[in-house]
Amino acid sequence: MNIVLSPQEMREMDNRTIKDLGVSSAILMEVAGARCADFIKQRCSKELAGGVAIICGQGNNGGDGYVIARHLHDSCPWLTILSLGDGKMSPETAQNRKLCESLGIVIHDMKKADRIRTHLAHNLLPPGILIDALFGIGFHGEMPDFIQEIFEGFDRYPSLKIAIDIPSGIDANTGAGSSMKMDITLAIEELKYGHLLENGRQYCGETFTIPIGIPTSYKEDVNSYHITEYILPQRHDDAHKGSYGRVLIIGGSIGYLGSVRLASKAALKSGAGLIYLYIRKELYPYYTSLTDEIMVHPIPETADNKTPDARQLREFIQKADAITIGCGMGQDAYALSLLELILSESQVPTVVDADALNLISKHPKLTKYLSKGNFLLTPHKGEFCRLAGLDMGELKQNMLQALRSYQAKVKCPILLKSHTSIYMDEAQTALLTSGNDALATGGSGDLLCGIISSFAAQGLTLDIAATSASLLMGQTAERLSKKQLSFSLTPSDIIAHLGDKDA
Repeated sequence: MNIVLSPQEMREMDNRTIKDLGVSSAILMEVAGARCADFIKQRCSKELAGGVAIICGQGNNGGDGYVIARHLHDSCPWLTILSLGDGKMSPETAQNRKLCESLGIVIHDMKKADRIRTHLAHNLLPPGILIDALFGIGFHGEMPDFIQEIFEGFDRYPSLKIAIDIPSGIDANTGAGSSMKMDITLAIEELKYGHLLENGRQYCGETFTIPIGIPTSYKEDVNSYHITEYILPQRHDDAHKGSYGRVLIIGGSIGYLGSVRLASKAALKSGAGLIYLYIRKELYPYYTSLTDEIMVHPIPETADNKTPDARQLREFIQKADAITIGCGMGQDAYALSLLELILSESQVPTVVDADALNLISKHPKLTKYLSKGNFLLTPHKGEFCRLAGLDMGELKQNMLQALRSYQAKVKCPILLKSHTSIYMDEAQTALLTSGNDALATGGSGDLLCGIISSFAAQGLTLDIAATSASLLMGQTAERLSKKQLSFSLTPSDIIAHLGDKDA
């Protein structure tokens, strides 16, 4: 588990280190650049032998680049600095540029697009390593057109591409923007949100953190993390089926019959002791062939056979250790009555997914039930936009802020499913990056719900159940993709291999 910071938090920690400990900004820059150079020497020695070109900007990211240049100067056959921009350099950057000049390092000032294009065309052979120290985490908005054009040219170089802190052009808070596709990104001190969100993952390549000496005590109040390892429920030799919980799964409707089958099978395969599947009475025959270990029941109905029987359902709700509702459930009056009953009666961990989320979007009064602390909303981006009343463009502008705003409103944990999934509750934010395109298919969300409810029924807290289920599913897909092309994998394949030690 690694801490994740916003750019503002990183700046505040830098400033606190400078003010409280008397460590100058120049020393922090020296440490950052020197440790980046050490990493490159140790991990990239083969490419270093092909020469180095460093793109430096005018700010402190450029200053890191000049420090790196000094420390690599004697370790490669040739080194060139391309200084872009015509703004005023920060004092530390200007000083480190002078030190590079005193060592005789070649620096090309490139303030105009035409000159840059001409120089690159005639003077710069593709280096073994191309280092981006142009903008860093202070960047937001859009890169100037001429720099985008230059980066497109650099992108075609066969060089090993390394970004210092974050690829230039990527917003360190949101992950928005575009850049060169890096092979390696060296994140200074800690990861930033932009490394993990939106386009950031696409452009960062493999990301490593480079510590620069910020005291650990300064990070005690940080509550955002990149989680990469799952936690499994404990198992005991003397256990019985009741030891691992009763999972109640409610859903299914015409056209979406397979959703709760997948959720039920996933709950079974991930260790739950007893799984009860409740579906509409008219659909019961379809589920009679479901695996023998899953107990299938028609939803009890009132005498007129039109609405769920609340009294009988309460008995089942009270016996459950975890509940999943919404998978393929439909959005008619019958489904609405089911959902309201579960939301009002459940006192155990309850996963609210798919059609249940869409019903909450249509009937916002249902949010009054969500603050009890036992519910988890599991929307994908489209479902979240409907819940929060946003369009997709607004969500992408600042996904974390949108999540924080809605979570604070409903006071309910949320797991936003995406390329980078985000778990958020009142106390913490967790970013989860496991998985691949094998999960971009119908049924993956149902599978996830089944695992979460299974883990919760077995005693994991709802936050750990949610994050661990997401990681287990994603890492299983990654392992299977090493043996089978990802496009051919299905949720059923993933269920079949949950828990494999050599998938």
